Amino acid sequence: MRRLSLVAASVAMLMAVVAQPAAGAPLMFPTRVQDGFATPGPPTVTAASWILFDEASETVLASQLPTQERAMASTTKIMTGLLAVERTNLADVVTVSQRAADTGEREIGLVAGEQVTMSALLKAAMIYSANDAATAIAEYVGGSVEGFVDMMNERARELGLTETRFANPHGLDAPDHYSSASDLLDLARVAMAYPEFSDTVRARIVVFPDAPDGSQRIGTTTNLLLGDYEGSGGIKTGFTSQALLTFVATAEREGRRLYVVVLGSEGRRAHFADARALFDYGFSQLAIYGTVSTGNPYVSVKQRVEPGPLVATSNIETFIYLAGQGLMTDPPAATAAEPAPIPAPVEVVNRYPASSPDSVWTAFTFWWDQASGS
Repeated sequence: MRRLSLVAASVAMLMAVVAQPAAGAPLMFPTRVQDGFATPGPPTVTAASWILFDEASETVLASQLPTQERAMASTTKIMTGLLAVERTNLADVVTVSQRAADTGEREIGLVAGEQVTMSALLKAAMIYSANDAATAIAEYVGGSVEGFVDMMNERARELGLTETRFANPHGLDAPDHYSSASDLLDLARVAMAYPEFSDTVRARIVVFPDAPDGSQRIGTTTNLLLGDYEGSGGIKTGFTSQALLTFVATAEREGRRLYVVVLGSEGRRAHFADARALFDYGFSQLAIYGTVSTGNPYVSVKQRVEPGPLVATSNIETFIYLAGQGLMTDPPAATAAEPAPIPAPVEVVNRYPASSPDSVWTAFTFWWDQASGS
């Protein structure tokens, strides 16, 4: 009885297959899942918290504790410089106060009572990391250091910097003065959108107006990647005993801009080594390759009266973020310049009638064997 039931079920299955339209697909088999390729991991760096960001694809390529709140040292001056650009005319003349002149630590040598332009103060703060210049900016823009700090925190809220709080305009260690790698990345991108800011942080020397006594005041950049790392374009370094070494950096190659933020790097010039390693990783291991074929997918095609070859054309994408998906780890071989575009690659697939007796019979015997257990 059981065997007769199996025979009946098999006959019913065969009739259902034969009854389908010729254009239908009687048997559907899942496509094979493609094997993946290993994606190289990021380099080991000394920074406690860091982030690597690709601006072209709006992608965080790699990170470690990017939202951890940490002391930020002189990367604070990115906000100071941003407010100077947004809230003043850089030709404005600023009278230096005694408080600004007495700020301490790294200074350009401001003298109380002298008058300098906002442009000169911005350059001293961003290139030479002068704390006295940052204080002078704060007093002019905010009316007082305290008023400027309020403006800094208000601007941080406007930008959605939820892991950031400012207590001063220069970055010396203070209670409730902190940020995160993620927030500093967002802040840096906003500031770099202003040409007045981005042009300043690319400079390697600031020639400040002579002091009232006639002595020269020249400062060199604290960013040692400028001129030393291909494509480096700023933006701000920092160091305090609490923050250790900090660095917000950007580099651009072939129209592609990467950002690196490292907080808490340890060792002589470790923040530069960390940034360099992360940039190398982003540019060489997670590259963007242009005009890359994404494969040759088959497409559904209607039944044709005269059997013939079917053509499946490769999908072509320009600037595919390919390696980041683990699909490519090595750059493609260099190709010679072509006088005309290369036609899209094609794959010819021979098509056979879907209702051939062999395919139906093969399906029937397969399912018969499955049902009968033979």
